Amino acid sequence: MLRQGCNQAVNFTTYNTFKKKVLEIQNKKDLDHWQSLLLGGVSGGFGPLLNNPLDVVKTRMQKQVIKPGKRTKYTGIVQAIGLIYKEEGGLALWKGITPRLMRIMPGQAITFMTYEALSSAMIRRGYFAS
Repeated sequence: MLRQGCNQAVNFTTYNTFKKKVLEIQNKKDLDHWQSLLLGGVSGGFGPLLNNPLDVVKTRMQKQVIKPGKRTKYTGIVQAIGLIYKEEGGLALWKGITPRLMRIMPGQAITFMTYEALSSAMIRRGYFAS
């Protein structure tokens, strides 16, 4: 929940910040489709870049084999981050970031472009106030 929550918070905050700035610079009301596609992809990368350490910890904790009477290697988020950093270095907390970005960024680009296109069309047709 923490990993996904911070991912979405960063994703939407980044998108809205970039969108406002682009619209302000261009003195426009709506983004072109290619702009929402581009901004959606870029903002979609910020969440994983920030929360990848939580994703690494989640994956490692899920993969642990729990044996009765034996202590597990990772016992919690803070402990796991510290142990990974100590044993493997700071970059280990960003293992797997490239495939995550390759998967997430195109999906977020399409999602934001679709959202912008549909919401603009619905506003134009009077379904919602602008």
